[in-house]
Amino acid sequence: MVDWTKLLNPINILDIVIVAILIYKLITIVKGTRAVQLIKGILLLLVLSVLSSVLQLTTVNWILTQVQTMLLVAIPIVFQPELRRALEQIGNSSLIPGNKKSRSDMEAERIVNQLLPFLADASRKKTGVLLAIQREVGLNEYVNTGISISGKLSTQLLGNIFISNTPLHDGAVILDGDTILAASCYLPLSENKNINKALGTRHRAAIGLSEVSDAIVCVVSEETGAMSIAEGGQLMYNISEETLRSLLLERLHQEESKSIIQKLREELGGRA
Repeated sequence: MVDWTKLLNPINILDIVIVAILIYKLITIVKGTRAVQLIKGILLLLVLSVLSSVLQLTTVNWILTQVQTMLLVAIPIVFQPELRRALEQIGNSSLIPGNKKSRSDMEAERIVNQLLPFLADASRKKTGVLLAIQREVGLNEYVNTGISISGKLSTQLLGNIFISNTPLHDGAVILDGDTILAASCYLPLSENKNINKALGTRHRAAIGLSEVSDAIVCVVSEETGAMSIAEGGQLMYNISEETLRSLLLERLHQEESKSIIQKLREELGGRA
């Protein structure tokens, strides 16, 4: 008879909890990516391999064994972007302690007070804007693709950068606190097939950067003037100036486990 008191000791319970957390994190990381189809294919091959072994289908079993061997080499190469993204998300996980940035209310408000008038004006004029705010994950690889500014953040300077048909207008501006690091930067485009087809390159780039980093990315549509914000691979489209202000103030002041998208949905759900 099984002795449950020995099986359910604190060490085994901790072991089960850790494995459950790891499986959950893996599911959240691969959800909505090409890796889902990959996992399904691997599981199918394993099932066929077991069946061929049980039914003694020697040739089929040999072929499946060779395919599995080739996959061990091919998967890291074909799915290099997904593997890199998964490792970055694990590194960004709240389970791993790090040096969390925390700004004072005054500093956060000073940054937002420079950003909001510019974004609101760009929205009214339907000027296309793509602006990333760096947080824990460094964005130097994207900063280096643009033109170095290293200037103090101001509404006027942002307005001059995003004047239509100028060399700095295309691409993204990257901020670190109240410093404009660079302009005309290239950001990675999201490969998520669930993104609304009506959204353009700016929105796809905003989502793409938020997928591979913890940056907050603000977008203003050139077609509609709608202000949007991306974080954690999610985009909240066409939000109000007041909502954008409150979210940015909160996120610039301190880091929390919930994303701004989650908080906005909770807020809207509470009003319903």
